[in-house]
Formats: sequence, structure tokens, C-alpha cells
Amino acid sequence: MRLFPRRAASQLVLLVIVVMLLAQGVTFWMMVGERQGALQTAGLNNLLQRVGNAYALVNSMPEAGRKRALTALSDPLLELSEDPEPLLKADASPPFSVWLLSEGPLSDLTSASHDVRTRILVDDDRCKRENDDHHEHYEHHDEHDDLIEEYQEDWHKRLRKMDCPPVLELSLDLKDGQWLNAVALPPRPSWLWLKAALIGAGVTAVLLIAAVLLAVRYILAPVRKLREAAVAFSQGTPRYLPERGPEDIRDVIRAFNDMQHQVGRSQDEKARLLAALAHDLRTPLTAMRLRVEMLPEGEDRTRLLDNLAEMQGLAEDTLDFIRGSASELTRRFDLAALLESLCDDLAEIGMAVTCEEMPRCIMQGRPEAVRRAARNLIENAVSYGDEARVSMVVNPDSISIDIADRGPGIPAELREKVFEPFFRVETSRSRDSGGAGLGLAIARTLVLGMGGTIAIDDRADGPGMRVRITLPNPGHS
Repeated sequence: MRLFPRRAASQLVLLVIVVMLLAQGVTFWMMVGERQGALQTAGLNNLLQRVGNAYALVNSMPEAGRKRALTALSDPLLELSEDPEPLLKADASPPFSVWLLSEGPLSDLTSASHDVRTRILVDDDRCKRENDDHHEHYEHHDEHDDLIEEYQEDWHKRLRKMDCPPVLELSLDLKDGQWLNAVALPPRPSWLWLKAALIGAGVTAVLLIAAVLLAVRYILAPVRKLREAAVAFSQGTPRYLPERGPEDIRDVIRAFNDMQHQVGRSQDEKARLLAALAHDLRTPLTAMRLRVEMLPEGEDRTRLLDNLAEMQGLAEDTLDFIRGSASELTRRFDLAALLESLCDDLAEIGMAVTCEEMPRCIMQGRPEAVRRAARNLIENAVSYGDEARVSMVVNPDSISIDIADRGPGIPAELREKVFEPFFRVETSRSRDSGGAGLGLAIARTLVLGMGGTIAIDDRADGPGMRVRITLPNPGHS
């Protein structure tokens, strides 16, 4: 089975699909990281903003109402409480806290000289602790700039690489000496958006493939018409095409039409020349024959008449060979009936011809060319193989006509050469022991003119030779 298509349309569509999949893959790879980072950043900012709002609220409230307010503000992602001691001890600031406290959502609090402490914890049983105890009071230093930039750009990537869900702990001092402690769960990667993205990408892919199919169909439609016209022309039926499609395809169609015109004009000129040549040859040969026949009976008279007959036969055979490439209009005809009628006609004049039962086959073609080619092959089989057996097989895309004999056959090295004009396996010049060497050449010329092939091989059911004509079968009934 071929994985790579042969037709240009399929290759173009496959190329577009491959390029589209690669582009979509790269786009998704880039978008996933950016999208997940944006979602995590928004989620963390939201949690930290809630902590900041809760801090501003409880710091302005009397102590009696703080507990109820913090309970109302808490949820499964954020736990808030007021305690006399901070959740976190004072220590040096880690890189993540540097970013949170200087550039993050809590930067307003640190700029007001509040004591804000942060850390990120993970399960010690399965994961490493990224940061331990942190910050008492933050003061900005130049050496922190690189760390701030690093965490501002890729902190969400660090969280996503952790094997366990991290926990963010914060401690903020209140004005009366109490501490606001917060335990937050930073958002983990969410893939809910991916379904919509995949649907959008799928719709885009379908629309793009449909557009490419329509474009390829439009561009290559003239090429398909050109192929059909070329097949018809090879079978002897010129078909001129309108110049449509892209400029380069129009150039090809224009050249093809010009070629058909030139070939047709050349054939017409050859036909006119042959008609004049036939008239010029027959007239002097007939006059010479009449004069020889007036001579007295004798050996010289008989020899001259034989020579004239040979010259006239050779001239007729040569004209038949040249006319074999002359155009004949195609039409629908019954191939089986044509072959059976030919066999009956030859049998009536004494030839040993047998026509096997054939299926009905109405085809589009040149009936006179088929008849002449088959007759030449049958006569050749009877002359050299004592008998001729004609059969036909109809295939979905071709029709095979077999002419078999019981003769000695032709050596394998000569089976292609016998189709050359004037070549004879029998080397004598006598027409009694062999023709002029044009019968098979004429048959091949006619068959090739119909877009078919002709070949010689040995019979499978016994001694003898088989000649097979294969004609195209674009659609029979």
C-alpha cells in the first residue's frame, strides 16, 4: 500500500495538512505555556488582592468584629485568621518573596513599611521544600533586581513543575500588635480553556482543508480535461480545449491545441499526397500490364506479369501501411459483432478461422481500423500457423483480442522486430512464401493509433503463437 499519494491534487492537500498540523502544534505549544501562565498569574493576583483587602478591612475594624469578618472572607482557597503571633518567623527574604513584596500585588503594603512575611511550602514527604521561613521587614537592594525579574517572568513555570500542590503562607502585622495570618492555595493549571481552543482549531482546519480542496479542484480541472483530450487524441480524435486556469496551464493547453492542429494538418497533407501517388503509380502499372499481356505466350511474358503483380501488390501494401495512420472518425460499434462477421467472411473464402463465443461489447472507437488490424493478423496466422482462433476478453479498463495459431512461432528476439515495416522472418523475396512484410506493421500502426498495444507471446494451451491486441475501454456497454 502506498502511503504517499500519486496525484498532484492529493499531494497538495497532504502538504497543506502536514504544514497546518505542524503550525497548529507549534502554536499550541507556545499558547499552552502563555495561557497557563496568564491564568495562574491572574489567580495568584486575585488571592493576594483578597489578602490585601482583608488586611485593610480588619486593620480598620474594632477587635470584636474581626473574627466574624475573617470567617466570612475565608473559603477553601484562602484561610484567614487573626492571631497574637505570626505564622512565620523572621528570616532573610527568599527570591519569591522579593518579587511578591516589591513588584507583586502586596507591594503597596511593603512600601508603607508593614511587616509582611511570605513563604511557599510543599509536602515534605513527596517534594522538596522550595522556601523555608522568610522575611521580617523588606528593604530594597540592587542585588535583588535579577531575582525580581526572574520570578516575575517565570514563577508560574516553577509552580507548574512541582510534583505537589504548593501552599502560600503570609503573615501581616496589624496596628494593634495582632497578626493577620493567611494560608492560600495558588491556582493549579486549568485545562478548561483547552476544549474551546481545540474546537476552534478543528473548525479552522476543516475550513482550511475545504478551501484548499476547492482551490486545487479549480486549478487542476483544466489538467484533467487536458489528460482526457490527450487520450482522445492518441486514439485518433482531436479535441480542442478552451484556455482556462492559471497562466502556466493556459500555456500548456495552448501548446497542446497547436500540436493537434499541426498534426492534423500534416495528416491531411499526407493523405492528399498519397491520393496523388496512388493515382500516379496505378496508371503506369496498368499501362505496362496491358502491353505485356499483348505479348505472345512464353516464359518472358509470364515472368513480366509476375513482376508487375508483385510491384502492384507492393505499392498497394505500402499505401495501406501509410493510410493506417490516417484519421478515422470514432463512433460506437459492437466489437464482438465486428469480429464474428470478419471471421465468417474469411471462413467463406476458405481460411481456417475459428471465432470463440464473445461477450457483447459496445465500445467507442474506429471500427474500420479494428477490422483491418484483425484481418491482417488473422491472415498472417493462417499463412504461417495453418489456423487462426479468435477470442476476446472484456476487462474493466481494457479489451483484449487474441489471435492464436498452431504454427512454429517467432523467436523471442524477433518478436518486436517483426512489427517493423518490410521485415520478414522468411528471407526470400517471393510473395508466395511470405508477404511484403507490412501486415504486422500495418496492424501495429492501426492499434497504436487507437491508443492500444500489440504483443506476441506463446500459446499457454499448446504449441503455437498468440498475438494480443489490447484496446482502452473507457466505458463499454
